[in-house]
Amino acid sequence: MPDQKSEARPCGTLLMLSSHIGNTEDMPLRSIRALKEADLVIFEEDRPARRALKSAKVHREYLRFSEHVQKETLEALRNCLAKGGTAAYMSDQGCPVLADPGFPVLAQAWESGATIQVVPGPSSLTAALSACPFRVTDFYYAGFLPRHAQKRLDKINEIAKRQEAIILMDTPYRLKDLLSSLDHSPAAGRKCFLALDISGPDETWMTGSAARLRKKIETVEKKLNFVLILSELQKTPSGGRKARKPDKKA
Repeated sequence: MPDQKSEARPCGTLLMLSSHIGNTEDMPLRSIRALKEADLVIFEEDRPARRALKSAKVHREYLRFSEHVQKETLEALRNCLAKGGTAAYMSDQGCPVLADPGFPVLAQAWESGATIQVVPGPSSLTAALSACPFRVTDFYYAGFLPRHAQKRLDKINEIAKRQEAIILMDTPYRLKDLLSSLDHSPAAGRKCFLALDISGPDETWMTGSAARLRKKIETVEKKLNFVLILSELQKTPSGGRKARKPDKKA
């Protein structure tokens, strides 16, 4: 990919737009303006797209970008940028490209020599860290783990050796399976912080061991977006590391 600063005449502009993560009032004003003014707008899915456009008070055509409709959307993006136009990409929630399928959109803009502008905004990852009850000095973002139970457990066994705090995300309907896998792994001794539906109407914070959180979420009827943070490993007297003991009150 070309170095953007070395391009004397960039071809078009790609705007990477942040969205809200639960409360539409948190959507950046620059993102709203871009949804009105961009020549081409690209979203992940229809429902979040309609919500975003409604927040911007604009009715317009848009393209979707997911694993099923990549080729046509990338071709439309290339044509827009080649004409010197402005395209905008918005993730379903939060900041673009973090745990979403939008990286090929960004890669296409770099390949086209386009100017790239980022509209920063809400992030579930940093929002969860802001409310975390235990100190996080360093963290490892593990993101979405494998869907298959054994592969997921293998990955957990691998990352459980890390000294930093570990941040995990997944689809709402796999939260129980994720917590069960954690409870049957070397990470079982780490304290956990579960952030549910951040900034949304069902925003909830829970802390405790993976086993205790698994029991707590039995009372939560809705399938909610979440971020899960596992505590750092503490040094043992011998110089090794051990998991923090879960709070007895958690």
